[in-house]
Amino acid sequence: MGWSLLALFALVTLGFAYETCLSREKNPYLFFGTKTSYIVASRGGPNHTKVHEVPACEPVAFWMLYRHESYEPEEDEIRRLQVLNDFKKDVVSNYRRSIYNKTNHRICLPDYQLIETWEWKPPRHNLTFAGDTSSEEFIDALKLAQNWRQRYPNLFTENRRNYKFKYMMDDRRSTTSLGGLTRGLFNKSVVYDGFLSEHDNKLLRPHKFCEAWTKSVGDTPIQLRLFEAKQEYKEMIRNVSLRLGFNYDISADAIRIIFDMCRYDKAWDISKVSPWCAVFTRDDLRRLEYAEDLETYYNYGHGNELNAKVGCVFVKDMMNFFTSHVGNEPPQKPQVMLQFTEAPALLLTLAAMGAHKDPVHLEGHNYHSAPMQARKWSSSKMAPFNANLAAVLYRCRLNGSYQHKVLLLLNEKPISLDWCTSGVCEWSQFVIKLGEVANSCDLEACNETHIGRNVAILVVAVAFIFLAAVVAALWCRSILNRGKISK
Repeated sequence: MGWSLLALFALVTLGFAYETCLSREKNPYLFFGTKTSYIVASRGGPNHTKVHEVPACEPVAFWMLYRHESYEPEEDEIRRLQVLNDFKKDVVSNYRRSIYNKTNHRICLPDYQLIETWEWKPPRHNLTFAGDTSSEEFIDALKLAQNWRQRYPNLFTENRRNYKFKYMMDDRRSTTSLGGLTRGLFNKSVVYDGFLSEHDNKLLRPHKFCEAWTKSVGDTPIQLRLFEAKQEYKEMIRNVSLRLGFNYDISADAIRIIFDMCRYDKAWDISKVSPWCAVFTRDDLRRLEYAEDLETYYNYGHGNELNAKVGCVFVKDMMNFFTSHVGNEPPQKPQVMLQFTEAPALLLTLAAMGAHKDPVHLEGHNYHSAPMQARKWSSSKMAPFNANLAAVLYRCRLNGSYQHKVLLLLNEKPISLDWCTSGVCEWSQFVIKLGEVANSCDLEACNETHIGRNVAILVVAVAFIFLAAVVAALWCRSILNRGKISK
C-alpha cells in the first residue's frame, strides 16, 4: 500500500514537472508586430532628454509623421475574435476531462483559470465602438506631445500660426490622435480654428491611390507562406494545441486569432496579464513576430521596389518643408508640421528613406540565421501604436557662418542610415540623398494606366526590333543566296 502511494505521488510529481506556467513569466516577450505598445518599443534607447541637444545649433523647424494610438478591434476583427467564446469552452472542457494529463505540454492551473474566467466584455468588444482609439493610448499621445514641447519649447509655442496639421477628417483615429497631441501641447482641449490644416487623403494614404501597389500586395507574400509551411512553424502550432488540451493541431487561423487577442490585451493594459498571451512561449511569440515582419517587409518595406516609390510622398513633403526654412531667414511659419496617418504609410516612408535595411532579404527559410535574429526590419520597433517619425531642422553657427543639420528620430530614437549613422545628418548630405528621392517622386508612375501605357510602348518597341531583325536576316540570306548562284 505504501509503495502504491509512493508510486502515485511520483507520477503526479512527474506530471506537474511538465506543466507550463507562462502567465508568471517575470520578463515576458512583448514585441507583437504593429500592435506593440509604444512603451515597449520606445524603451532601451539613449537618454531621451539629451538626444535633441545638438552642439552649437538651434532648432528652427519640426516635421513629424505620426501613427494613431491603439484602438478597439475593427468590425471584421470583432467578428473573428468572438470565436474565442466557443474556443474557450473547448479549452475548459479539455481541462475538465483531464485530456491535459495525456500531454507534457499542459498549462498550469493558474493559467487555465485565467482562460476559464475570461469573458468577451462590452463596451471594448462592442461593434458600436469598433475602430475607436483606446483611452490608454490617448494618454500616451498626450505624454508624447508633452515630451516634444519640453525638448523644443521655442518651436512648440502657444502661437497657432506656428503649426500645420495634416489629418484625415473622415478617420476617427486621426482626429482622436490629433486631440491627444494638441491636449499635450497646450495642456487643454483646443478648437482648431486658426490652425493651418490639410485633409488630403492622397498624401496621407498614398498607397491607397496606387493601383499597381494595391495589386502587388493583394496576396499573402510568398515568403510568409513558405515560413508558415516550415516545420518550426508547424511545431509552434502543435505545442500551443497540446498546451490547450487538444490532441490534434488547431488551425493556423485559430493561432492568429489567439495572438491578436493577446496583443490587443497588452496594448490596452501593458501591466495586466492576458490569458491568451499565456498560451505562448517566448519562442512561439518570436515566430509569430517574424511572420508579421515578413508580411510588412514585402507589403511595405524593402522586399518590393514599388514600396519606396510610393513612400517617397512623405520624403518629398519633408524636403519641401525644410527647404523653405533653409532658403529663408528664420523664423518661418509654420515651424511645426504634424501629419497623422497609419502604420503602412510610416513603413513605406522608412523604406523610401532606406532606413532599417538589412544586408539580406527576410525570407521564409532563414529565420534562424544570425542576420535575421539581429534584423533591422522589425515592425514591433518601427511601427508600434503611437509610432512617430520625426525630423528636426537645426541652424548651426560653425566657423563664423550658418549651416544646417537634420536630426532624424524614430520613436524618439536616432535613426541610423548608411550615409548618416548618428541620426544627426549634414544638410548637404541630406539634400543629396533624400533630395534625390523627393525629386524623382511621382505617384503617376505607379498607376495601372501609366504602367499599362509603358508596357504597351515596350511591347511595340520589342515587336519593331524583332521585325527589323527578321527583315535584316532575310536580306542577308538573300545576299548570300545571290552569291552562291553567281558562283
